[in-house]
Amino acid sequence: MLPITEKEISLKRQVPVYSPILCANLEHLQIDSEAFINQFSNSFESMDWDYYDVKRKQYELLKKHSLDISMELFSTYYSNHEQDQKSYLSSVTTDESLIKQCLEIKPWRRRSVCSFELTLGSETSLNRIKPKAFTQDVDQEDFRSLPRIFTQTKDEVVDNDLFFSFMTEMAKYAQQVTPHVDIKQMEITAHFMSVKARQHVPGNNSPEGAHEDGADFIVSACVINRKNITGAKSQVLEKLADGSMVTLFERELQPGEFLFQADTGEEKHYGNDLWHYVTPFYVDDPEKEAWRDIIGFDIVIGKDQVGV
Repeated sequence: MLPITEKEISLKRQVPVYSPILCANLEHLQIDSEAFINQFSNSFESMDWDYYDVKRKQYELLKKHSLDISMELFSTYYSNHEQDQKSYLSSVTTDESLIKQCLEIKPWRRRSVCSFELTLGSETSLNRIKPKAFTQDVDQEDFRSLPRIFTQTKDEVVDNDLFFSFMTEMAKYAQQVTPHVDIKQMEITAHFMSVKARQHVPGNNSPEGAHEDGADFIVSACVINRKNITGAKSQVLEKLADGSMVTLFERELQPGEFLFQADTGEEKHYGNDLWHYVTPFYVDDPEKEAWRDIIGFDIVIGKDQVGV
């Protein structure tokens, strides 16, 4: 039964979990879940496809065939969605069969992002800001180090009381579970993401596996739609001292449910190094399309604040 926090997880596992976790329904935040879902349920269909995914899969396929790929040329191709795919692939290989396989890789994620600066005090204020490019802290020869810039979420999607209420309540919860920091300001980036499953290709929102986002806290998912799918368990994992992972909690989130957790560096303050993952999902009825639509948050505390 929801809500579930690190305290309930500790009791069930009989092992102490100190880093903040909250799995709950929007109603727990005094937000009308049905109204929230209705507000956003149709906003995903018009979002742009994520072609970074396609190019990553193409890269992996080319490397599998032992091709010597210039990271400099690939990085230009990766970041320029106007560049013709076939022209780049033809510059790498003359194998027409391999080029055809690469071109047959279809996008499976639609997404948009928006960022806000949130100030907490006697009055809460929100100011929309330009999102930063997304990169991962990996070796420079790893394509994940390359910056990704996503389409910004339209104002008419997020400029409403329901979205602001959810974002503000999550910020207040982050403030509540961070007594070692006097939080006055946060930067919150919202990810709107729609993932498609195909009959022979499961939907995959975490192709990189278990990971951290690099924020102080995250909402890994607030589920808006589950259309004709089975699977997609949201997981909270702990990375142990020996590098192994143990699953602390998992749940197949339903529309209106969300999962909040500490994300990066929290082991220094709380003791548990939390990571997250969502398992693949599958088409239920092969005669219908299959989608999972979510909103996620990256919550970053201003680094000039007390205790950080």
